[in-house]
Amino acid sequence: MHKRKTDDNKILQLLNEGKTQKEIAEYFNVSPVAIHKRVKRICPPDLPNFNELTEKEQTFCVEIAKGKTQTQAAMNSFEVSSMESAKVIGSQLMSRDKIKLSLEELMEHHGLTKSFRVQKLKTHVENRDPNVSLKALDQSWKLDGSYAPEKHLNVGISIQDILEERKQVSKQIKELQEDRKKALNKIVTDNRNKGIDENVIIDKLLEYYDESNEDGNGKD
Repeated sequence: MHKRKTDDNKILQLLNEGKTQKEIAEYFNVSPVAIHKRVKRICPPDLPNFNELTEKEQTFCVEIAKGKTQTQAAMNSFEVSSMESAKVIGSQLMSRDKIKLSLEELMEHHGLTKSFRVQKLKTHVENRDPNVSLKALDQSWKLDGSYAPEKHLNVGISIQDILEERKQVSKQIKELQEDRKKALNKIVTDNRNKGIDENVIIDKLLEYYDESNEDGNGKD
């Protein structure tokens, strides 16, 4: 009879230690799929929602239960191309009821019922140290969903678009500077031709600067 490479008790022990299924697979030198199938068989019956998740979703839940942020949990569970992608995936997963129920199951399975967590949190909220109490309040607001959900906006702008826009703006600024230079030269030339005193010319230049700063551009 073919001897199984894995050990069910050891798998449960590693899961309780917070190991991911990928890490457990590396421990037994088997594929993650083999561990995933075995976990579905041996996991306690009080985790029905958790057992219905995919391997990556289960890993995500375990990472969240270990205290990781949504973004960190997504990066450790899925093959993402950027932190922004991980943030979107994490937010989407946490909005699903199945994920929320699975997290509750994991917490309760390890004795961290919602009632226990609330009582534990209450002791920290009442702590005399403001750093501890404020952090505890922050966690309590997260626990009851007081914070608004994260919003993600995909503006669809590439780096090339930004560089091109910057180039156009630089060109417009240069043209405005040239126009102002021409206007200043015209003021000086016209007043000199009229034999106007240099101090008067300076006053006119200062007046031009004041007006052009108010309008955002010079005069012709």
